[in-house]
Amino acid sequence: MITIGIGAAAGFCFDYYRIVRRAFRLKKIGTCIGDALFWLVTTVIVFTALLWGNWGEVRLYVMIGLGLGALLYFNLFSRPASRVIRFKFFMLYKCWTLLKKAISLLYMTVLFPFRLVIYVLSYPFYFVKMLLKKTKSKLSVFFRRFTGGKIERVRRWIKSKLKWPAFRNRKE
Repeated sequence: MITIGIGAAAGFCFDYYRIVRRAFRLKKIGTCIGDALFWLVTTVIVFTALLWGNWGEVRLYVMIGLGLGALLYFNLFSRPASRVIRFKFFMLYKCWTLLKKAISLLYMTVLFPFRLVIYVLSYPFYFVKMLLKKTKSKLSVFFRRFTGGKIERVRRWIKSKLKWPAFRNRKE
């Protein structure tokens, strides 16, 4: 009788793992790792339960009991248990979504006054920046036409003379 219960418990664990795998949409490598971990944990649990209830004796009737328990579980209890487990994950997802929205709302509520002050203060600076940008472009066009590009040539000549002397290739 204990072995039938252990087999049913192993069937429930497998249903739970199957729904977890579906909920997290594991890829091939994730499924392989998950399968290995599931069977390792299930083996340890079944072995511990057999030690506790059966003094660790593994005979044919133990294997038949484990298989019969899993078979009974999958035929009688798998569907309702799967629905309950899926509902649990659905509720966890909904709670997580609600928590994210609450934290986001709190974050926006706390930061709103600071953002408002930044927007109010940054608008005049943006306006001045755009005004200076337009003025600079018009002034540079005016000076280029007025000087005939001589200032640009002088600026390049001064820049070339101010370069670091160690990197210049001077022939003397």
